[in-house]
Amino acid sequence: MKISSRTIGLFCGAIAAAAYGLNPLFAVPLYKMGLTPVMVLFFRFLLASVMLLPVLLIKRIPLAIDRKEAWASCLGGALMVASSLCLYSSFNYMDIGLAMTILFVYPVMVAVIMSCFFGEKNSWSTVASIALALIGLMFITCIGKPPKAGAITLTGVLLSLGSSLSYALYIVAVRKTAMHNMPSEKLTFYTVVFGTPMFFVLVKFGMALIVPAQLAAWGCLLGVAFIPTIIALAFMAISIDKVGATPTAILGVLEPVTGLLVGILLYGERLTVYSTVGIILIFAAVLLVIVGDRKKITADS
Repeated sequence: MKISSRTIGLFCGAIAAAAYGLNPLFAVPLYKMGLTPVMVLFFRFLLASVMLLPVLLIKRIPLAIDRKEAWASCLGGALMVASSLCLYSSFNYMDIGLAMTILFVYPVMVAVIMSCFFGEKNSWSTVASIALALIGLMFITCIGKPPKAGAITLTGVLLSLGSSLSYALYIVAVRKTAMHNMPSEKLTFYTVVFGTPMFFVLVKFGMALIVPAQLAAWGCLLGVAFIPTIIALAFMAISIDKVGATPTAILGVLEPVTGLLVGILLYGERLTVYSTVGIILIFAAVLLVIVGDRKKITADS
């Protein structure tokens, strides 16, 4: 049975969201080993560049890019630098679960940007799925849980919102600039290649960089370079191409769910009634994206 292009796009969007949701799994242990967010991100982008180059060569994807693709890739790199730096920094100012939840405002931002600047009409299913997802996230992170001292700060909220906006702009840019015509592997490669020098400047051209000696640290660095970076960006590019920017962004609700499941499976956190309700609402939102208004989504692709 032939799998439709739309099904492939939705599947890739879900994979991208789950992969991006694993950011804290690799980043937080590195902080405990003495690395700063900027250091972690420099290694993340650098290692991702090194890992992607052989893939392009093996698949015989031409490395050459024209001027429009170069400018678009530079923009994409800058947006991912801004989004990653804000998100990783927010982990130091608030609970990780809350930071990842606030990040999920980006589907709303994508929908607004696509509607206001590109004339995309949001269907009832799009609006309903966003509402269900946001309510589900409230159940997972807020409702029924007593507030903890230092759990959330204004700085943390602003950083998370900054990450959300940058990520939303990156998704739109992939859809609406010359990046749209690039193979997903090539797009991901140039996103991290253009982003790496920006982080190199932030670590004072290597003067403020700590090269970890622990084997575990390098394991985490390789993990953060491969899963939340290469896998997430490559699959997201495929999803945007197949189903459009807004549905791909809505599928991103699986990011905080991934974080919740990691906490339950690896760190012994308990699945509460509120978390269960939240997960059900979130998967209802994802289901609505999958079955709702297929004509509109297909036309967008």
